[in-house]
Amino acid sequence: MAGIAAAAAADSCGYRVTLLEARRELGGRASSFEDPESDQLLDNCQHVLLGCCTNLRDLYKRLNVADRIEYHRRVHFLDSHGRRFDLWGVSGLPAPLHLGPAMLGFSALTLPERKQVITAMLAMLRMGKTGREKLEGQGFGQWLTEHRQSDRVIQRFYDPVLISALNEETRRAGSKYAIQVFQDAMLMNQHGYVVGLPGCALEELYSHRPCADVRLGTRVSEIMFAGGQATGVTLQTGETLNADAIILATNYHAVQRWIPEALRTTDGRFAHLDKLESVPILGAHLWFDKPVMRLSHAALFDGPLQWLFRKDAEGKILHGVISAAREWAEKPREKCAELFQKQIQQLFPDSSARLLRQKIVIEKRATFSPLPGSDAWRPAQAPPPGGIENLFLAGDYTNTNWPATMEGAVRSGYLAADAVTRKFAAPGGREKDKTFLIPDLPTQWPARLLEQ
Repeated sequence: MAGIAAAAAADSCGYRVTLLEARRELGGRASSFEDPESDQLLDNCQHVLLGCCTNLRDLYKRLNVADRIEYHRRVHFLDSHGRRFDLWGVSGLPAPLHLGPAMLGFSALTLPERKQVITAMLAMLRMGKTGREKLEGQGFGQWLTEHRQSDRVIQRFYDPVLISALNEETRRAGSKYAIQVFQDAMLMNQHGYVVGLPGCALEELYSHRPCADVRLGTRVSEIMFAGGQATGVTLQTGETLNADAIILATNYHAVQRWIPEALRTTDGRFAHLDKLESVPILGAHLWFDKPVMRLSHAALFDGPLQWLFRKDAEGKILHGVISAAREWAEKPREKCAELFQKQIQQLFPDSSARLLRQKIVIEKRATFSPLPGSDAWRPAQAPPPGGIENLFLAGDYTNTNWPATMEGAVRSGYLAADAVTRKFAAPGGREKDKTFLIPDLPTQWPARLLEQ
């Protein structure tokens, strides 16, 4: 997503862009693969966007696929017996008033528990964006304790939202990004919480190429350097491509092996990448012999699966997700399927459906963990003074002020394109101030009144 965004943005300025992708399809971790047994395109894992993901939505517009996203104004929750609870916004009411009626009637929590949540949400509103920045080094578990949020409230409200949004356990995550999720998605703008689900396989979202020269299944053997600058790349075929600038949009584990040690030591962006921690995600594709689930999606209060998504019109094909799936990375697939089937039978006891087959995908290095203080290890997209002046970085791990999400990846690509544009802009030209970044949704007036 970062590479696609960077290529699309730079291409729109008239640069001659070549996008090199080692896989046979675009999308990276947000892509699809062909399942030989079902002859279907399956997504690596279900990806969700929210109304507050302004840059991801912009990229879909650039790719002419914005109409492939289906939006839902109700967020569904299910307890272990399949009882349903919804959060929804009142159309026309500004934030945070729009979610008030739903929150007051959210019977998954008792009245005192709802009061706990509302008190915490008001505290998040009052601190505003500047307040959350000051909490970058604090764990959200400490913040929850200080604001008297009970274990049951954490399990039934914070966990379903945050574990999937941040790919980290609620108490381990940093306060800055945990609070950002609630501020941007629920508290600042009435459109922020709306859930967008792709109505097609992820691979189909990239059918419109971000630039003219896209080379799939193309592996780079080395980046060429001369005089402390990147001069181009050598492909595994032996072909060389010269370049005025290179945007390196790999994951942070692979970044350092592309850069000679002598150059890494002069560029501070590579100094602390080993301090970032990787977190896995599990995606379970489940085929049943009968319809199981009518809802488009559901957040689950009790595991092991944390979210379920319907993947066909009948509800026979489901996709389950476990984020922060550290304990599942080495678990036998057959054992996983057994536990997932048991959970779904408890959720939907009337379906009497039988699991026909399953395919479980575990991305062991899905994202970096937004631990307290992790921003200090995230590199900028542009080189520092004395660094490799024409090598730029893109990826959700770079410093975007967002956690590791598709939105964060797209922002990183746009920021990398910003840096390239500024480098090659004519002196005094307007390009020096150009940014591809789309602003956040505006904070609506009731929320603005509450900010300190």
